[in-house]
Amino acid sequence: MKKKPFLYGALALVSYLIFVVVQTPADRLYGLVKEKLPMALYQLDGTVWQGRAAVATVGKPSQRLESLQWDLQPTALLLARAQSAVNFRYDNRDFSGTLGRSLSGPYLRDFEGSLTAARLERFSPQLAFGLSGLFQIDLDELALAGQQLAGVEGTVRWRDAGLELNNTSFGNFELVLTTVDDKINGVVRDIDGPLKVNGTLLLQPAGDYIFAATVELRDQQRNDLRQGLRFIGTPNSKGIYTIKHQGQLPMSALAASAG
Repeated sequence: MKKKPFLYGALALVSYLIFVVVQTPADRLYGLVKEKLPMALYQLDGTVWQGRAAVATVGKPSQRLESLQWDLQPTALLLARAQSAVNFRYDNRDFSGTLGRSLSGPYLRDFEGSLTAARLERFSPQLAFGLSGLFQIDLDELALAGQQLAGVEGTVRWRDAGLELNNTSFGNFELVLTTVDDKINGVVRDIDGPLKVNGTLLLQPAGDYIFAATVELRDQQRNDLRQGLRFIGTPNSKGIYTIKHQGQLPMSALAASAG
């Protein structure tokens, strides 16, 4: 019978300590832990529970996030998770999501945002073709375990896809990512437009990927598009272009950014 009062007392103490920590001014706590964080914060305001930073820099090379705001979700602690709703601006565009860490590692959920194709190419200069258009990112979840991907679920849409070189427009496409039995798979297809595209993406936890697709003109008279497809290669006798590429995602940089 004596155990219950002790447990209730311990729970009350822990709850009080958590309350004290989350009510601490953000700039005061940041001064104590900034050397251990994966990002630098500037012009802090608010508390650890709910606050904002005018500017944050993260990653290598450093990326600048503006108007960063966070709102801790204490109920996640009951599931052994530290979790916060976040939103910020990057490249003059709004992003939002839920950032957290479980016993397995960091994760990102309900993440939404968009990037121009030109900005996205800066992260993979080896794949830079001078793309145009807008990538809309809608991830249900992205989870890491160490420096490996534990899973990805969501959709990435490429709107007004094209090439800057000759101002060619290829239409709209989407990539749907799923994780089944620790295997990350992607399906690529056209949403609408002058190109018929079918592709697959196989993504390994360590970041190795293989992308394969076929591309076909819906209107064989579109010589302007045929010229734009020259960077892919030469079509077969049926006018079908084949794409196959493999490479490695910068997992170490992603893991460092996630902390």
